[in-house]
Amino acid sequence: MKVKCDVQRSDQEGRVGERYSTYILEVEPTETVLGVLMKIHRTMDPSLAFRFACGVVKCGECAVEVNGSPCLACEEVVKEEMRIRPLPKLPLVKDLVVDRKRVFDQIFRHIPQLFCIAEGAELRDLGADNIDKFIQITRCFECLMCQSVCPLDPCGEEGFVGPLGLVWLAQMAVNPKKRFLIEQEIDASLKKCLRCGTCSEVCPCPDDIIGLAISILEEGSSE
Repeated sequence: MKVKCDVQRSDQEGRVGERYSTYILEVEPTETVLGVLMKIHRTMDPSLAFRFACGVVKCGECAVEVNGSPCLACEEVVKEEMRIRPLPKLPLVKDLVVDRKRVFDQIFRHIPQLFCIAEGAELRDLGADNIDKFIQITRCFECLMCQSVCPLDPCGEEGFVGPLGLVWLAQMAVNPKKRFLIEQEIDASLKKCLRCGTCSEVCPCPDDIIGLAISILEEGSSE
């Protein structure tokens, strides 16, 4: 199968521009976008920058935008023509590599209490229902696709921490002994959230983690 890939490239300062590199190559029809990027890097253009870690839909590191839709490159099957871009609205390092640490730091700057989300020894104090909730919402890949599609500007002028910030808040709020530390931040974040569901639509997790997080934040934790 012959595929054509237009890959957006950054300038020397790491800014997204309108420059694309075009690659035409033969791959198997079942190949993934990540496989294509690896083949391009290995055989055609070693200067192309992209990120991945596990390659098996567990880490979220390889998230990119393909033909206008965010996806995990290790999960997305190739198409005959693809326009591959970095996740939009996020700070860029180079080419397809977004600055994950900067995104995380922005959330922590808005809500520094999130540094103490959980310690394993405290999980015994949550109760069975809250432990189940905590386990479910900690399955988040932190791929940042939700942040990239949020209609608001996560951690921008609105001061909204975005869907990932809501998930982190819920991970802390599920512990009754810690929820009181972030009550004001929970109220402020819920007031800003549009409840549009765009973030849940792109989330690669099988469960609606963001919806559960919002439910936890709205209802509180039961002991």
